[in-house]
Amino acid sequence: MVRTEHDALELIRQKRVVTEVPAHGMTSLVEAVAGGPVHGSWRTHARGRLMYRLGRMLRASDEVLSVRLVEGKVAFVDPSLWPAVYRMAMEPSRRRRSLEGLSPQSRALLTAVERDRVVHLDKESEWTKAREALEERLLVHVSETELEAGHHVTVLRSWRDWVSPTVKEAAEAITYDEALARLREACGGAPAGLGSWVP
Repeated sequence: MVRTEHDALELIRQKRVVTEVPAHGMTSLVEAVAGGPVHGSWRTHARGRLMYRLGRMLRASDEVLSVRLVEGKVAFVDPSLWPAVYRMAMEPSRRRRSLEGLSPQSRALLTAVERDRVVHLDKESEWTKAREALEERLLVHVSETELEAGHHVTVLRSWRDWVSPTVKEAAEAITYDEALARLREACGGAPAGLGSWVP
């Protein structure tokens, strides 16, 4: 049973991909904290506050990558798979497909992130829908950070700004298909496991 951030990080190291909320065939943070399946909303569970707090900690952690990788749901990814995520996220054909149908506001936000490299947003603002579209389509890296007085903000970064030289070099050594195969294996192999923006 997961009770601390250390426990959660250890679970992610073991499983390589852990979803925040339950997803078909995946280990989830919510169920790991609960010690089994959760019926109804996890937010009303006796350990709901702990689930929420650990999710916030993992989104802000430098030790895992938080990305909407499984069925459009947030997943926490072990560093061993970061090259595969970066290779997949940066694939030109996938990015072109992900740009189709973006709203003008989402395109404006993407332009700002690519230009400025890092953009901070309040968790709920007029940019929320635009941010969600970019996150869902894996067009930007999204994390959270805590500012003064406990104020949490969403941090949008270009993938090029996020990536380290080591991860980039490892990503360049694999093909797009190899990256997808590694991610699908870690996600249980489900055809729809990587979401609608990944073929």
